[in-house]
Amino acid sequence: MQKIRPAIGILLSFLFIALCLTPQVKAVLVLPSNQRMVVGETSLINIDLPSKLQEKIEMKVMGPSRSVFAAQEDPTVTVTRRTSGYEIVALKPGKADVKLNLWGYIPIKSIEIEAVPTRRVVLGGHSIGVFLQSRGIMVVGFAPVMAGNGDKLYPGRDQGIEMGDLILKVDEQEVSTETELAKLIDSKAESGVQLSIERSGKDMTIPVKPVHCPETDRFRIGLYVRDGVVGVGTLTFWDPETRGYAALGHIIVDADTKQGISVLKGRVVSASIQTIKPGRPGRPGEKIGVFNDKGMVAGNIIKNSACGIFGQTDKELNNPLSNYTTEVAYAHQVKTGPAEILTVVNGDDIEKFAIEIEKVYSPRQNGKDMIIKVTDPRLLTLTGGIVQGMSGSPIVQDNRIIGAVTHVFLNDPQSGYGIFMDNILSEMPKQSPVTKKVSTNFRELKIPKIACGINFGL
Repeated sequence: MQKIRPAIGILLSFLFIALCLTPQVKAVLVLPSNQRMVVGETSLINIDLPSKLQEKIEMKVMGPSRSVFAAQEDPTVTVTRRTSGYEIVALKPGKADVKLNLWGYIPIKSIEIEAVPTRRVVLGGHSIGVFLQSRGIMVVGFAPVMAGNGDKLYPGRDQGIEMGDLILKVDEQEVSTETELAKLIDSKAESGVQLSIERSGKDMTIPVKPVHCPETDRFRIGLYVRDGVVGVGTLTFWDPETRGYAALGHIIVDADTKQGISVLKGRVVSASIQTIKPGRPGRPGEKIGVFNDKGMVAGNIIKNSACGIFGQTDKELNNPLSNYTTEVAYAHQVKTGPAEILTVVNGDDIEKFAIEIEKVYSPRQNGKDMIIKVTDPRLLTLTGGIVQGMSGSPIVQDNRIIGAVTHVFLNDPQSGYGIFMDNILSEMPKQSPVTKKVSTNFRELKIPKIACGINFGL
């Protein structure tokens, strides 16, 4: 008997694993852990299991996230068993934990339901110019300093400075521009400099002794640095209550280090598209435009995140294609099939173009929540599909905004990825209306893409 028990245990373990690998059980296990629902909305959770097994699975509301003094008879959501699964109804704003249990006590899945009021925003599609100054000055490469005897010297690299490091201070003096940094290094040649560095979230101090460069007649430490980026992108939406906006749908990274840029300050202004380089397999296309600080869009940048850039505009914004706000749709409401994107391909005229949503995933954190394909013949002729500068273009399905364009497939520019509104809204800062217009005084500037900039040699 003692020999049989381990064998039975092993057999049951194999049976349990085999059961978990069946498509029906996997479909239950991959249900989203978080789901937003609009108050008044009904959502059906399908449980595609044999009827005998389905009867053993119970779904219960474990209780909304609320004060201990809240009335227990006033739930956020209700759950009702149906033939093919369970029906969830959102009754009021709030959060509730919904759990699936086998035989009433073996936990299978937990879903946090957030019931939210209907949200409406002004659709984007506006072409924007982005000016972003980083917090600190990023090291993007190494530039040899030629000694008098012809040797190539790298003072900064030899002392341990790495690509992607942020230079925050020189001898305890804060620096925010490449020019400031170069002047301080040149003036401290005899004593050397103490560079305050941030690397992967950690602070450190690195001493460096500058060397004289005969070519420039100044002292250098052998680095290429950059204090910001400029480029073209697309506005996703604008909130009329707070004047807050979202754009791009993905983080702005440095072109050389591929690291996200920490925001010191930044501006968005209108951009007029002058020409488009169509995309080809293996060669992404791009929008080329000029910035115009007297256009419809003007505002600040307060956040650069994995889901886009965020800020507030100086004045009210509208979309010429619609005189009304548009309802926001959430991840569980997105479906495969026809949709539209709004973007600019000429001047500053926002246009609608047909696309197909080919695949919908559970919400991710990489801006790749759905696969989209451009089907509009005119857009394919003009651009070849998705091009740089189109990031942030709002995606509309069933007259609701569901997300934004984020990526293009390198070998198939007709297709790419989009991000859900859920993820964009989760990153959007809490904002108050702007009461004072911030002046902008930027000259028009030709710009090829979002991750561009000039390397400054130190």
